[in-house]
Amino acid sequence: MLIILRKYRWLLEPLIAVVFYVLWIIAESGRTIGAPWPAYPFTLAVIAAAIGLARAFPRVAIMLPGAVLVFQLAFSPSRYGETTWPVYFGIVIACFIVSSSANKPIRLLALPVMAAYAVMCALLTGIPILSDGAGWPAWVGSRYLGSLPVHQTFLLVLAASLVLAVGTWSLAFGLRSSRLLQETDAKFGATIDELHSAEIDLIVSRERDRIAQDVHDIMAHSLAVIIAQADGARFIGPKRPEAIGDSLERIAGSARSSLSEVRILIESLVAEPEGHSNPTIENIDELLERMRGAGLAVTIDRFGYSRALTPGQQLAVYRIVQEALTNALKHAGSEPSARITFDWRGPGLALNISSTGTLVTSDEAPDSGTRTTRGLYGMRERARLAGGWLTSGAEDEGELYLVTAFIPSTGDEELASAEHTEITLVEHDAAAL
Repeated sequence: MLIILRKYRWLLEPLIAVVFYVLWIIAESGRTIGAPWPAYPFTLAVIAAAIGLARAFPRVAIMLPGAVLVFQLAFSPSRYGETTWPVYFGIVIACFIVSSSANKPIRLLALPVMAAYAVMCALLTGIPILSDGAGWPAWVGSRYLGSLPVHQTFLLVLAASLVLAVGTWSLAFGLRSSRLLQETDAKFGATIDELHSAEIDLIVSRERDRIAQDVHDIMAHSLAVIIAQADGARFIGPKRPEAIGDSLERIAGSARSSLSEVRILIESLVAEPEGHSNPTIENIDELLERMRGAGLAVTIDRFGYSRALTPGQQLAVYRIVQEALTNALKHAGSEPSARITFDWRGPGLALNISSTGTLVTSDEAPDSGTRTTRGLYGMRERARLAGGWLTSGAEDEGELYLVTAFIPSTGDEELASAEHTEITLVEHDAAAL
């Protein structure tokens, strides 16, 4: 029903105009018979037209009553009399519609125009010479007003007309302001709802991105190790059959580790998770062993004394090392090697991971640092969320790929050795292949 009313809302003013005209024609039928020129239907039609056009054409509508009033001041047979003077309320209706629906310049213009119309209506109804010699007091049958001097009668009619004009304009202005306020509140409410929906979508999107990143970090590493072991077993199987068992054992171990981490990740998504896949820096040695078993020659150097890092920062370090080594295993060529440096001698951990070999171009292969894949993006985001930064790019014409990161520490140094006089601790773990 509301949809139908809104669809045909534009017919309301024309319908009011038609009803206004028809009712006044019926009311005055027979009274204009015998008049030299029945101007009443004409002037009535103009005022009705002003009502019908008030919303669609406010500029035209607000000027039409003025044409009628000027015509009546100049042509006496067209003036209203004892029974027709209430037709002037049609002017009030037209001006009310204009004042409540038109744009701001027209609404502001409507007030002085209505005041001018009030003056002309007062002249046509309050001055006896302009109103068939009787005037408005005689029309309404008021003995008190009829006994007053002409100028006092005119002033009373003028005051009443001005009050009606200003009151009508003020009422229209107030109704428009109230309607605009309701529309603003409705739009504000809709905007709030949209913001809530957008916030929920953003939260869901971030959670999906986090899950996708975790799955990528887990599966990309495990699958890279499994693929490397499988390819190695396939190539060396005919020459060294005894090595196939070791490769299959490493494949099974990587698959079990990946399955365990994915299971913990899935459990962390339930309402009351029992745990989460949160490896720390202490688990990096296990990671290196898996990578060595997959065929990646890894060397690690540690400088200085380790500092306190939050669990989140340790997870970020682990995932960065995992992703960098996985990329090295996948893209560094037939004899991949990597070197990791942990430098604690600054205000945090300075991490460098370099991999050598001939880089292979693919959808996920890192190039000169201009391509942002999920792996590289994930490393940068993890470093940023840990309070640090990360850069990556190829060096030496593509023969070396370097990942550099810094993670600030959160506390005092934790001495890695009882020998406080020792400035540098270097640990080299040779590749075992």
